[in-house]
Amino acid sequence: MTATLAEPAVLAAAKETLYPGQNTASEQYTVTETQFTQRTWGGWEIPAEIRERLSPFNTIHLAGGEPDLLGIGMPATEVLNENAATNPVTVIEAKGHNSDPSEANVARGINQAHGHLAEVNLGFVAAPIESVNDRERALARELNVGIIGVESPQKATIVEPARVTGAGDFSTTVDAIRFQASTHRLTEGSFPVNHPKNYLGYVLSLAASGDTEKLYSKYVINAVRQGRHGAILLNLVDDTPRGEDLTYLGEEVARFAREQHGSLEKALEQFNSWTGRSTRFTELAPRWAQIARGVAIRYRPTQLVVDALEKLHQGGIKTASIAQVAKTAADINPPLTVEVFFSRNRREEVLTPGGEIDESMLDDPAVYKSGVHFQYKAQLYHVGLITSGGTDDKLGVLSDEWKLEQPVYSR
Repeated sequence: MTATLAEPAVLAAAKETLYPGQNTASEQYTVTETQFTQRTWGGWEIPAEIRERLSPFNTIHLAGGEPDLLGIGMPATEVLNENAATNPVTVIEAKGHNSDPSEANVARGINQAHGHLAEVNLGFVAAPIESVNDRERALARELNVGIIGVESPQKATIVEPARVTGAGDFSTTVDAIRFQASTHRLTEGSFPVNHPKNYLGYVLSLAASGDTEKLYSKYVINAVRQGRHGAILLNLVDDTPRGEDLTYLGEEVARFAREQHGSLEKALEQFNSWTGRSTRFTELAPRWAQIARGVAIRYRPTQLVVDALEKLHQGGIKTASIAQVAKTAADINPPLTVEVFFSRNRREEVLTPGGEIDESMLDDPAVYKSGVHFQYKAQLYHVGLITSGGTDDKLGVLSDEWKLEQPVYSR
């Protein structure tokens, strides 16, 4: 069966119309609902090229149902009332047809998109352009929903612009995707640094007198980009159009450095003396490790991992594998778990079309982001949250132990 404008092809064209620069625009991020991971669509075999364009995938559960795509960031197309939101949340509902594109149910897609507007800022329906009529355009305008007319799997245009609306409380799913949108360009599949002093040192270098990059390279580590990304990721530094500023949390780190060492310059000299030391940070610099721990626990993936380990501990599993941690984390917050643990190019295998975790895939070490079991786990070890550091050996990932240093609840 030949099909050029079934829903997967329609959605791929619509996604690239709204977010053409997603691979280079740091403020944009999208996920496609897991139903699109299936190999066929109504008897039509979905081309691998279409699935690649639709990735990454995640489960998308909103109160109004499961939209086909969730996007973060201002679309590249015309948007009405765009000043009402600087970083809007967008949904797309795709409608197509396997044999006759003019038969796509556009009105249903409009109503579905409208049903999500209590939780998002922008709603679109995407459909073959020949299926859109004046009646449906009027309905879309009335309901503040945009229409994307798809001419081919590679080409689409805005038929009716969407209007920004004020979303209410964001769901767990939206919060997880918004979090990933703010961090995915910083992590790029791995945590940027593997020792707390490297992101704390960036704060000191930024606050001290002199050139930040030169100070960081001299006193901390010759990897400025990674240190900067770690500091931004952990909410110590705010990257603004005017330049970099310390957040309130970053300022507290700088104040602590002055209190401990008398000046930022002397603090940097102390950091320099720690370079190359493999000693656990809790032993090397206990008070600084406590500061780093306070920073780390504010990071949402840390909260998720700690919650999962606490839950496992209460269930009698004191020493867990990464597969057990990931499975338990998915029970707590499925969409955030997917974003934190699993490689983008393996999500099709980890997630079922129904949005569940395929537990059999958790025993494949290649599905995990290297940053989770290497750099990020090393951070949690150095600040005293877990008992062992990370590994970059894929063969040892599944046997590597995850255990809380001090669980709150005992059995």
